[in-house]
Amino acid sequence: MAPYVPTGRKRGRPRDPNKRRPARPGPPPEALRVRTARGRDDAGGTKRAKETLADRVEKAVAISMTEEERAAVEKERREAAMYWPVCLNPKTKPKGAEVSDDRMSFTSSKGYRTCAASHGVKSGAFYFEVTIARLGESGHARNAPVGFDKYGYGYKDIRGEKTHEAVTAPYGEPFFEGDVIGCYVYVDKVTKRDDVKDEKDVDGPTNSSFVAFSRNGVFQGKAYEGLNDDDGAYFPCGSLFTDPGVEPARLVFNFGPNFAHPPNAETWGVPEPRPMSDLDPPRPPPEIKPEPPRAEEVAVKTEEAPVFELPGVPTSL
Repeated sequence: MAPYVPTGRKRGRPRDPNKRRPARPGPPPEALRVRTARGRDDAGGTKRAKETLADRVEKAVAISMTEEERAAVEKERREAAMYWPVCLNPKTKPKGAEVSDDRMSFTSSKGYRTCAASHGVKSGAFYFEVTIARLGESGHARNAPVGFDKYGYGYKDIRGEKTHEAVTAPYGEPFFEGDVIGCYVYVDKVTKRDDVKDEKDVDGPTNSSFVAFSRNGVFQGKAYEGLNDDDGAYFPCGSLFTDPGVEPARLVFNFGPNFAHPPNAETWGVPEPRPMSDLDPPRPPPEIKPEPPRAEEVAVKTEEAPVFELPGVPTSL
């Protein structure tokens, strides 16, 4: 019997070259959905916008800048953000909402969306307006914070109700698309609960702070009195509710000083308010650069050229 000599060939039937190999198992459907979701942005659920030519130019300029130039640009941006006037704060913009370039309006198209202003009221009386620019078929507006906690005071378009701590109550007139809602807030920092010796003997609110609203210049009365008087501030807000797939709703804010319906404090029986625009941070005075010292005039000393006399040659013509 001849000994076995290995030839390097695998045992079994030879593989058919015309037969396709089985495909390797891919990732599960859940992983595919996760990868697809990562390729979409947070706001609208659509694919990320393509890079424009302006973005490419900006990146090219940023790459070509030196470290000193980049630091100067970042410093300029920070200073511009510090002295930005009263407007909507894009950082409070939730997913599914868009803030305009001038930061005076925001648009919502998915469920409840709320956007707050950049500056708040800590003391005094202030006023601003909100225009219901567009509601659409299913849009609803909640002026000021929606009122789901103890720091939110709202005025709803539906039946003109007011809301606070997630509790609604009858208040004023309902408002619709095209109406201008005036918002009045007075925060009293003089009288606090700590100054009251015995709260049980006090009838009604322990401070004179209140919030009120108007519709197209018609005062609706005080909505809530005795606001929470902690160390916080009350920020102008607007809330929208819209069903997905319909035309987005839109609110336009006006922080003054020019209003469509200026408040009439004497008729309303309230302290004279200031426009919210008065909270604009004061800009520093323009930097006056000293003029460079003028170059001192250098006196040029002139000397007369020597005159040589030659015999037989006149010295002057």
